[in-house]
Amino acid sequence: MPLAALALAGRTLAERQLDLVLALGCARVVCLSQGLDKSLIALQHRAEAAGAKFNVIAGPRPLAGLVSAADELVVVGEGLLPAVTEAKQALESGAGVLALPVEAGIAAGFERIDLNHAWAGVLMMPGRLVERLTQLPPDCDAVSALLRIALQGRVPYRTLPEALLAERRWALIRNHAQLADLEPAWLQRHVAAPTPFAPGRALARIAMRRMGTRLLGKGWRPAYLSGMGIALAGLGAVVAWFDQGVMGLAACGLGWLGVEAAGALGSIARAGAEDESSVDRSGTLAGIFIDVLLVWVLALTLSGIWYERIFAPIVLILAARLSGRLLEAKPADMVQDRALLALLLAVAASTGILLPVTQLIAFAVLAMLLVLSRGKPQITHA
Repeated sequence: MPLAALALAGRTLAERQLDLVLALGCARVVCLSQGLDKSLIALQHRAEAAGAKFNVIAGPRPLAGLVSAADELVVVGEGLLPAVTEAKQALESGAGVLALPVEAGIAAGFERIDLNHAWAGVLMMPGRLVERLTQLPPDCDAVSALLRIALQGRVPYRTLPEALLAERRWALIRNHAQLADLEPAWLQRHVAAPTPFAPGRALARIAMRRMGTRLLGKGWRPAYLSGMGIALAGLGAVVAWFDQGVMGLAACGLGWLGVEAAGALGSIARAGAEDESSVDRSGTLAGIFIDVLLVWVLALTLSGIWYERIFAPIVLILAARLSGRLLEAKPADMVQDRALLALLLAVAASTGILLPVTQLIAFAVLAMLLVLSRGKPQITHA
C-alpha cells in the first residue's frame, strides 16, 4: 500500500497533506503518481471542491511547465504527517524550508540538511527556481531534487519547535505499523481525558477513543451520532407523552450520550487540521435541544398544574447550564453530565419521588453556584 493511502483516525496521509496545501493557499495541487486510482480521484474531487486545480504527473519534468516564475511552490515529502496550524504559522512570512533541530529530527527519521538542521518534510520555494528541474535527469527523485534546488537557492530555514516531534503531532511515516503505534497517543491527545466526576461523559469519550477510528474509517460523521442522539431524545419525549416518563428520561440520557460521543468523534476528525481547535456550534445547539426535550419530559412526568410542573425542570436545567460558566471544572463536569442527571431522575420517577428529587438537585446546583463561584469576577472589561 502506498504511504499516501495509509490512514490515521479515518483520514489518509494524502488527505491530511491536502489539508495543509489548501490551508497554505495553493491554487493547484500536483501529485506525483504513475497512475490515477480511486484514492487519487477522491483527492481530486476534494481539491476541486475547495477551488484548486488538480494534476497528476509521472515525473519531475512536467512540473516546470505547471509552475510560473511568479508562483510559489509548496513541496510535501512522502509519508509526512503534518500539523497544519504550525506549518502555516511557520510559512506566514513567505518562502522557507521547514526544519527541525538535527538530533531530534534525525531520530524521528527526517533527513539531515546541514550541521544543525533536518528537513521537516515541507518547503515553500519561489517558482523561478523550479525551472532548474529541466537540467536534471528525467528519472531523478522530484522531492529530493526540489529540496536541493531550494537549499542552493538560499531559501531560508523556518524552524519548527521540537515539541511537535515529542508530542508526535509531526511525524514521518514509513509503514503501517509505525502509524498504528502512533494512533493511540493521537486519540488520547485529541479526545479529552475521561473524568470520574462525569461518568456519562467519560463513557462517551472512552467509547470514541476505542471506536472512533473505525467509525471514521467506515465513513461515519459526527453528525450521524448527534442525529441519533437527538432522535433518541425525541423518542423519549414521545413515550413520555404516553405516560412512560421513566423510559422518556432514560432515552434523553442516552440521547445526550450520543451528542457527547459526536463531539469526541468530531475532535478526532478535526485533529491535525487547521480548524482543530474550533468550537463545534452544531454540538452546542444539539445539547440545547436535548435540554429542551429533557425539560419537556420532566414536565410530562410530573403531576399537577402545568405551570407548576414545568417550573422546577426549567430551574434545574438553567442552573445546570450556568454551572459550565461559573464553576470550576470538576463540579461543573458533574453538574453538566445529563446522562447522570437523567439516570437519577429516572430512578426518582420510578419510585414516585420525582418532584422532590428534581427540586433537591436544583437547590443543590444553585447552592454550588452561590458558594463555589463566590469571589470569581463575573464581569470582564473590553
